[in-house]
Amino acid sequence: MKCVAGLLFFVLDLPRVAAGGGGVTVFTHDGDPVLKMADISDDFVRHLICALPLMLVGIMSLIFVVVLYKGLMRKATGAAIEVPKLDYLASKVKTGSIAFLKEEYKYLSVYVVVWAIVVAVLFSIVPMKDDAKDDGIRCAACLVMGALMSGLS
Repeated sequence: MKCVAGLLFFVLDLPRVAAGGGGVTVFTHDGDPVLKMADISDDFVRHLICALPLMLVGIMSLIFVVVLYKGLMRKATGAAIEVPKLDYLASKVKTGSIAFLKEEYKYLSVYVVVWAIVVAVLFSIVPMKDDAKDDGIRCAACLVMGALMSGLS
């Protein structure tokens, strides 16, 4: 039970440690730390230790989705189970959903462009750092890339 509590403490403590805070992380049963993030001087290694569990969970999630997709695609549908009307209904649902997504992305693209312009102007007028002249463009580019990645998902 102590190992589970130590692991939970380690996961909850990661954002603070990654931000440069010290602290104790995972403990063994005798109370000695297994890993002291404050003793790691290389920022890349600290960030890697913090990001690696999240990347592994993401990869495992993608593998899970592929397994579910393959299992679903093996199932018989429509004419194969002697219900041809099911294929007709499935095609109607598919064309309707594609039409809906096209219309939604038309409006969403205008929305993102407007907000990208607003962000670019605001952060160009008042940059985050005094000498940074490209803050507006960088922030607008991040907004657009985030919207594109969200749309692709």
